[in-house]
Amino acid sequence: MRLKRLAVRNFRNLRDIDMPLEPGTVIVGENRSGKSNLLHALRLVLDASLPNTDRHLTPEDFSEELSDADRDPMTEREVIEVIVEFADFEDDALSLTAISEALVEDDPSTARLTYRFAPRDLPEGGDASRTPYRWQIVGGSEPTQTPISNDLRGYLHMAFLGALRDAERDLAVWRRSPLRPLLEAAAGAASVDELLKAEEAIAGANAVLTSLAGIGHLADAITARTDVMVGNNQSLDVTLGTGPADPLRLLRTLRLFVDGEARRPLASTSLGALNVLYLALLELDLEARVGERDLAHLVLAIEEPEAHLHPHLQRLLFGRLLRPDETRSVLLTTHSPHIASVAPARSLIVLRGEGRTTTAFAAANAELEDAEWDDIERYLDATRAELVFARGVLFVEGYAEQVLVPRLARTLKFNLDKRGVTVCAIHGTHFEPYVRFAQALGVRWAVVTDGDPDADGDLEGEARARRLLDALDIEEDEEPADHGIFVGATTFEYDVYTASDTNRALCSSVLSRPARTPTKRTIEGWASTQPDVSGYLRVIENVGGKGRAAQQLATAKLEPPKYVADAIRHVASHA
Repeated sequence: MRLKRLAVRNFRNLRDIDMPLEPGTVIVGENRSGKSNLLHALRLVLDASLPNTDRHLTPEDFSEELSDADRDPMTEREVIEVIVEFADFEDDALSLTAISEALVEDDPSTARLTYRFAPRDLPEGGDASRTPYRWQIVGGSEPTQTPISNDLRGYLHMAFLGALRDAERDLAVWRRSPLRPLLEAAAGAASVDELLKAEEAIAGANAVLTSLAGIGHLADAITARTDVMVGNNQSLDVTLGTGPADPLRLLRTLRLFVDGEARRPLASTSLGALNVLYLALLELDLEARVGERDLAHLVLAIEEPEAHLHPHLQRLLFGRLLRPDETRSVLLTTHSPHIASVAPARSLIVLRGEGRTTTAFAAANAELEDAEWDDIERYLDATRAELVFARGVLFVEGYAEQVLVPRLARTLKFNLDKRGVTVCAIHGTHFEPYVRFAQALGVRWAVVTDGDPDADGDLEGEARARRLLDALDIEEDEEPADHGIFVGATTFEYDVYTASDTNRALCSSVLSRPARTPTKRTIEGWASTQPDVSGYLRVIENVGGKGRAAQQLATAKLEPPKYVADAIRHVASHA
């Protein structure tokens, strides 16, 4: 079983969101884009721990587009709706039974739960300006939707972990601690004889302690003092001990310690380690409940789990948690590229704020083959998924462009970081899957590719651009540059060198510094005779290769070739 779809209408800044979900969904977006609102909308449907009073919304919970100083959305009888769909439950009898009330008529392999906050039907002659609202959770599809029982929602258990939670405090509070159900289960597995032996041991320990000099007298003294203070009728009969003799009650006093035999309290360890411990306890509890068939399916929602976790721990923990598992669906929001880098590429969703509302872009909508998805996942892992967080991206062929393009952008007065633009080297010319992926995530893109002239002077880069236009279903007579594809004259390195007289002088000066004497003489000769492409690239190889040369040239204030400048403006001017 898995979560299949989440749709939200008119809730806060989620005016109209409808997106596919994967078993491990990772939601990213800038601050105030609606990530927390999205998880709260899911809780309105599935979280049994959310008080019903929190499900009764207010005018402030309606989309800002529906309200202003002169308009009350509740007077206008607007409706807030959250739809959650499940799929892949046919082979699990418990799941099928649990979800049977919510089957969609025209698609029996899908079950739908809908939270609706809507006006009640008015009695005849009622005052339309004072319409009472109510919330409902119903199952199935219209017009046969029926109210969903708490029992069903109990089988579809949702666990929510909020941002910046205090793991130490939650572990210390018996009612909230994920240790509680594990201890209760362990106690339930003990036999009567074992519990009696534990009770005798506790009583013996209490007797030994209270027989110590002064301990018994102290209890008597406390009792006597309360008698003096409030009288015999209301005084307290006090005893001292390590805990109640009842072992089941004593279980509540058990506490976790760290560092083995040192038995240090949780407060002595790091916040990151406490979060790891908390997740481990939660997983153990939920796995046990699913295994015992107390739950048909678990939905685990985590808000910004990266707090206090080292990048390597983020990748280890969430790379594992986000793996497909038929017993659970995981949704998490994050600002961490380390978590996004280990997420299944299809699972990524980007929320983008646009004015007073938000649009959701799902990577799963990209039309890619399985092999292309595999390439994207490897690329995201290697680059720490910076592309996913960008407002705009410049796709380039290699490392040299990745190093130099941000410097060339500064010459044009564009700070790419401030504009949220990333330069992504794909280390080749297979741009199509990356472009499709960026489009699915709503990222503005441009491609910068070499001209690569052949022996006849025809540009392979132009043919490459035409093939990309065709793959994107763009008319053949359209200009590639009008659609974000920019082609150079030769190679990037040589195009930079020949972009201006200033560039030629700077490149000659910079490249001569690490060069040996024969190469220095070759560079000095460029003052009278400009090198051709092969001669220039040969010198670059002699001074350490394209990557090393790009690092050296990034210190100079070079002017961008026109096609590179056009690509930068295409993305950065709109990011």
